[in-house]
Amino acid sequence: MSRGLFIGRFQPFHKGHLKAINDILKIEDEVIICVAASQYSYTISNPFSSGERIEMILRAMNESRNKLIILSSPNYESNSLWVENIIETFPKFDRVYSNNKLVKILWEKRGYEVSNIDFYKKEELNGTLIRKLISQGEDWEALVPIEVKKYIKGIKGEKRIKDILKIEEKLRDGTV
Repeated sequence: MSRGLFIGRFQPFHKGHLKAINDILKIEDEVIICVAASQYSYTISNPFSSGERIEMILRAMNESRNKLIILSSPNYESNSLWVENIIETFPKFDRVYSNNKLVKILWEKRGYEVSNIDFYKKEELNGTLIRKLISQGEDWEALVPIEVKKYIKGIKGEKRIKDILKIEEKLRDGTV
């Protein structure tokens, strides 16, 4: 049985992530999805908690759940400690899937094969753009799986992102 590791922040989980995981499942029997930067939430870059991101993935990947292991990992100041933590605490995996050059260096140094992922509509399917569209009250819903859209609306994620942006702007301006 082969198992791949796919790492992301998933802020929020979008259709590009969905396609990447489905592509990996064409190669691997199972995928470990690592929700990275798990300690961050309620910021404009990381508005959703680790648990909320896991919930988004579970809802969007419902049909493939039996082929997924979803775990979270905090960021560390030392990138090598981050890698070591994943190796020590996650189930074994054969390959890492990432297009991030630093991630590739870190994992290859530890002896892992790192495979690139074909980006799907990268210009529009990225968390930064989706969060920006939400914060500006623009259309974002078509960029995420329908289950994720329903979940974000259900937890009032749109309001949260708009409120966080206002708070962060006031902090930058020194008006808080």
